[in-house]
Amino acid sequence: MTNPVGQIAGIYSAYQGLKDADSLETYGSKIRSELDVMGDNLNKGSAFKGYGVTSNLGNTTVGVDGSVNLGVGQNQGMMNASNAYMNAGQNFMNQSMQSTAGREQSIYDRSMAMQNPQLNRAQAAQQAREYAMGRGGVRGSQFGGTAEDAAMARARAEASNTASFGAMQQAQQEQMQQANIANMYNTAGQANYQTSFLPMQQQMALMQQAQHGVDASQTGQLTGLQYMAQLGLGGAQVDVNARKAASELKGNIYDSILDNTKSIFDLF
Repeated sequence: MTNPVGQIAGIYSAYQGLKDADSLETYGSKIRSELDVMGDNLNKGSAFKGYGVTSNLGNTTVGVDGSVNLGVGQNQGMMNASNAYMNAGQNFMNQSMQSTAGREQSIYDRSMAMQNPQLNRAQAAQQAREYAMGRGGVRGSQFGGTAEDAAMARARAEASNTASFGAMQQAQQEQMQQANIANMYNTAGQANYQTSFLPMQQQMALMQQAQHGVDASQTGQLTGLQYMAQLGLGGAQVDVNARKAASELKGNIYDSILDNTKSIFDLF
């Protein structure tokens, strides 16, 4: 004989089992959605945020993509001084490479201009003495004049030669001096050029110091996110296991009720 109570109990048990299964499936989808949200939050939370360093020199920033805007340039005053020194050095170098002939002539002319008045006075005095002695107009065979005229001619020639050699030496010394000055200006220009980068170097040194703090902060941030992810996943797993255990317990209870109902009905 068919047991209607047993059939009803079986149908109810099956219904509850399907209902619990649907509930677990729905909850699994919910857990997956929550884990996706958590993963997205963790991804955003662990992203590099960038940082900046502000000093009296300027404001340096590191973007989220790692790009660096130093915010500090060369010292313009030092750069201008460097250009001025280098231009002056080039001018002196150009002068040191030119021919000294013109300068030699100028020095020679000035030297003779300083000596000629004294030579002229000496020659006039010598001629006056000759006329006083009745020797005026006497001419010699070698220089076309008296012995004193010959001596004066030699004095003028020696003065001219001395002035000429002196002019060459002075012009060469001036040329060498111009080359030395050019080197001094070029050295000063290079020193100022290197110094013009000092603000950038100092700011980059500050950036390196700040990097240690950023690394520590980033490490702490990632560690905290890792803990949060582990706790979230662990909690979800515990919840799923609990729901699964509860569902299995309900199924066992339904089976027990169904078996007991069958046993009672069999007694009749």
